[in-house]
Amino acid sequence: MFQDIRRHQKWLWVVISSAVIISFVVYFNPNQQFANNGDGSTTVGTIYGTPLERSDYLAAYREAELRYLFSYGEWPGRDEVSRQMRPVERETRNRLVLIRKLSDYNIKVPDAAAAAWITEAFAGKENKVFRKEDLDLFVKNNLTPRGMQAEDFFRFARNEVGIQHLINVAGLAGRLVTPQEAELTYRLENEQLETQVALFALSNQLAKVKIDATALAVFYTNQAANYRIPERAQVSYVTFGGSNYLAQADQKMAQDTNLNQMIDQVYLQRGTNFYMGTNGLALDAAAAKTKIKSELRNRFGLIEARRLATEFASQLLDMNEKKDVSNLEKLAESKGLLVLKSEAFSQDSSPRGMKVPAKFATTVFQLTPDEPFIEEPVVGEDAVFVVGLKARFPSELLVFDVIKTRVTEDYRRSQAQTLIRTAGTTFAAAVTNGLAQGKSFQDLCKQHDATWVKVSPFSQSTRTVPELDFRNDLSLVKNAAFPLGTNQVSTFTSSRDGGFVVHLVKRLPAAEVMVKAELPGHLATMRKSRQQEAFYDWLQKETAIAKLQLAGESQDQ
Repeated sequence: MFQDIRRHQKWLWVVISSAVIISFVVYFNPNQQFANNGDGSTTVGTIYGTPLERSDYLAAYREAELRYLFSYGEWPGRDEVSRQMRPVERETRNRLVLIRKLSDYNIKVPDAAAAAWITEAFAGKENKVFRKEDLDLFVKNNLTPRGMQAEDFFRFARNEVGIQHLINVAGLAGRLVTPQEAELTYRLENEQLETQVALFALSNQLAKVKIDATALAVFYTNQAANYRIPERAQVSYVTFGGSNYLAQADQKMAQDTNLNQMIDQVYLQRGTNFYMGTNGLALDAAAAKTKIKSELRNRFGLIEARRLATEFASQLLDMNEKKDVSNLEKLAESKGLLVLKSEAFSQDSSPRGMKVPAKFATTVFQLTPDEPFIEEPVVGEDAVFVVGLKARFPSELLVFDVIKTRVTEDYRRSQAQTLIRTAGTTFAAAVTNGLAQGKSFQDLCKQHDATWVKVSPFSQSTRTVPELDFRNDLSLVKNAAFPLGTNQVSTFTSSRDGGFVVHLVKRLPAAEVMVKAELPGHLATMRKSRQQEAFYDWLQKETAIAKLQLAGESQDQ
């Protein structure tokens, strides 16, 4: 297969290079991939076993973009979160299913209901008055630059109302929360505990640990897995940096008469606030377009680098000699190219100095001395690499004498933690008996050399308490305290810097005045939350039934 690809590389790269500007625009507008199939077909996939029309997909995609805008106050961008989470693509798939169910259930949204949604959405923040000129400005300044029309927004508003009706129907079971259940959960969530805590600090025990040579050696042997270097690999590689081919990029761009139009299109698609200056303000149109042109120039340079790297890799793989990493060095030397060697790296890391994809290390570890080359050039952030396996290094245990200081510190902390657990466990047992005899928790802390802290009352919803500062994770304290009865103590709990024992002094019920005032809102919140949960459970099952599959996707996507 790779030989066939290499045989046709030259004409393939002509096609790729000529289409780069178009692909650059597509890169910034994912829905363009379905704008035209090129074969006259009007379908882009299937849903519920029937064809999915291109127009329906694009309409749902526009609605998903609008949903993002109304949720976050800005258009979706090409930031790292958007690329990884793909919220618009995910919302598009959901809306395709939901819109189909609106039709199946014959849910028809009256014009008045859609108009009411729009009126509410554009009502003034202070006077709550709708002004049509605000809607007209929204269409002009926000929709038109992104290739949308007022009809797209009206359809979005109509479907928003319909989807809310679906939520009410599909999530109906979730709204069956009784006032009694809501009151019970409110009281539980707002009940406060008055506690005292005995703290055992790891730092207080470190000085007590005596270092014994024999014990240290045994610890090193028992903890050998922590001192073992994993298997590593080293690669030889030739770099084709994209910045080395910017002159060629300039020539390509100069030949394209539609370049400025393409840049304008990207600018409009990304929105006027996408490019920010060092002052935190959006760049003006001219400065933003200069940035887009620079990005396009770098992209052209990287494509030229990939073309040359592919030619080099093709010659390397076609060498008549036995496959060996030395062939990379011979070919590079004949062409005046520099061969670099990476540092040794493990399978869960990447070599420093090579901005390569996350799966690079996994690919390298699949190479063998007989098949030492990654056959396709590796495209990184700003360069393309032709890579061969230089060496493999087996896992090895670090010699004790070399890391004796590290082992000693690990041993000291381990022994200190053991001393703390012993002291804390002994204290927990002693304080149970002491409290039964009428002794105070504070006096018992002094007797057992523990730090006594009286903690401010906290509930399940409390995030921090000032007395514990950052010494203990409050969630651990909660887990230890809430199961206790009045005047009971917890078992010893280890924490990041030592450990603690909790004494529950008393439970403070939620104030009746707060229950009366906040219960209605709590009930409404519970019902809405349960309704959303029930709806999303329904949507997940319906999505599985729909089996939405877009063109180019495999069955398991």
